[in-house]
Amino acid sequence: MRTLIERLARLPLGAVGLAVTACAVMAAGHVLLVRHVHETGGEEWPQWVARLTIETYWGLLPLAFLALWARRRQRTGRLGRVGAALLAFGPVTALLIALAAVVWGGILGRGDLPASVMSLEALFYVMMLGVLVTGVAFVLDRGVRWWGAVLIVGLLADFVMPLALSAVYAVFGILLLVTALRSHHEGVPVEPAVEPAR
Repeated sequence: MRTLIERLARLPLGAVGLAVTACAVMAAGHVLLVRHVHETGGEEWPQWVARLTIETYWGLLPLAFLALWARRRQRTGRLGRVGAALLAFGPVTALLIALAAVVWGGILGRGDLPASVMSLEALFYVMMLGVLVTGVAFVLDRGVRWWGAVLIVGLLADFVMPLALSAVYAVFGILLLVTALRSHHEGVPVEPAVEPAR
């Protein structure tokens, strides 16, 4: 586990920003695609195809947030560790459902997963709580308060307005990317820097 955290911490900030932006675009695309299908009476993609393509944001976005936490894990303390543990439910749940969908629908040809298996999706609410807790931990860390504010606003906005989460996190990803590119061109270290392991 420590090795994984170290590797996440060493991911370039620009790569994390790109991942966050890509996930925001995929999340928006998913919402718009489902809306289009319902309005036109068309057919949705096979579940296993969707899980391996547009719906990968369910696992990739919390993984990107974990990479941000890993950079600041020493300064976010116990609250940050709790948030990270909750965030980890996202990638694990997404992977389990994707593998089950591939076997059930893609290999065995039995269509969508049964409701009993899809009840695993409830674990995504644990991941959402992790976004909130990690956001609070970032707000308490003076070096990355804006990270925390954006994480919290993006999550809460999703419950108020469709596509709000995508819009907020797309801006967040772009800002991370711009910060990394600007630091690279100016020849100064990216701030906030990776926290040394203790």
